[in-house]
Amino acid sequence: TKSVPASIAERNVNFLRRYRGVDMAPRQDPGGVMLNETEIHSGDFLGVIRLDGLDPMLAWGMGATTGHTTVALWEEGELYIAESTVNGSYWPTNGIQRTKYSTWITQAREAGYSVVHAPLAPKYRSLFNESAANEFFHRHAGLNYGYSNMLWGWIDTQSSNFPCLPPYPSSAESYCLTWPLVESLFPFLGKYIAAVNGIFLESFNQHVTGSAFTGLSATDVYRRAESQNISTKDIPRIVEKDMVQYSQTWNNGTQTKDISMVCDVFVCFIWKAAGVFAEIDSDFNCVEQTNNDVYDLDVLTVPESRPAACVAADPNNTLCQLMGAYELKLPNLGTRKPYKHMQESCPTLPPLYDRPSDC
Repeated sequence: TKSVPASIAERNVNFLRRYRGVDMAPRQDPGGVMLNETEIHSGDFLGVIRLDGLDPMLAWGMGATTGHTTVALWEEGELYIAESTVNGSYWPTNGIQRTKYSTWITQAREAGYSVVHAPLAPKYRSLFNESAANEFFHRHAGLNYGYSNMLWGWIDTQSSNFPCLPPYPSSAESYCLTWPLVESLFPFLGKYIAAVNGIFLESFNQHVTGSAFTGLSATDVYRRAESQNISTKDIPRIVEKDMVQYSQTWNNGTQTKDISMVCDVFVCFIWKAAGVFAEIDSDFNCVEQTNNDVYDLDVLTVPESRPAACVAADPNNTLCQLMGAYELKLPNLGTRKPYKHMQESCPTLPPLYDRPSDC
């Protein structure tokens, strides 16, 4: 089904309240288009959550309030929403893609999304090279979703990224995801489900040998790591570098080698291609970011004012919510200045997700 049944959405809201500490109040979606195209600029951010089980789980793991991220791009007088996502029962297109804004709004509402718009800060809007951003998009349009490193930009520490179930604070009796479980479970499942290898094996090869294409099995990767005095529990937290290539597939089925981008990594790459991180010499690994890492950057800002329709629909939201049966807020939006090697060693433990200022 395209939409999310009300009962399922309510359960997911309860999950977010209990596990993530986020309270999404119900709202009345006025329908229609809340923001005209002229009010959206290239590089602007659209944060998304679909209350379907997956997005809330991702939000809980990351410490985010979204489960998906997209970016606006203008080209030849047309506004598009660009993103990295997968096709399925509620979304028609796979991989790196863009959709005309009006069409995207219709598809997103039918899919049961909650969506907010966050504009680029004026400083970064002036830096944003629209042509370079579109060139990057066209170079990668139709590439598959970034499964290869989707987990390892999130895992930055030996133990402070694996979440525990409530109650919080966690204790020795808590049920937690741990490295010993991941270390053995992934290779075991990979023997029977080839897709599992796609989300860890090439990345682990890359971390240990310097190439995703060394072809070592999980056991051999662990042995190689030990021979190099790398603890196996350190393999996931080795920093992912931008532009590292993995096995990839175009939507037409052609196999290739290319970078691997999940949704927020793609948004970040668009910004990077457009010159947003020029002040730090673009020494910023997008693949190390999560949803909230991206929208917390001061690249984005709370708008000085919102259209009357947005204020009327959501008087307590600082952003314009474009749709959704529940309120979506981005509480720390625009609060962190980018710096070199940002987010490469950050903990993400619920419920507070505290982190050093320079991790």
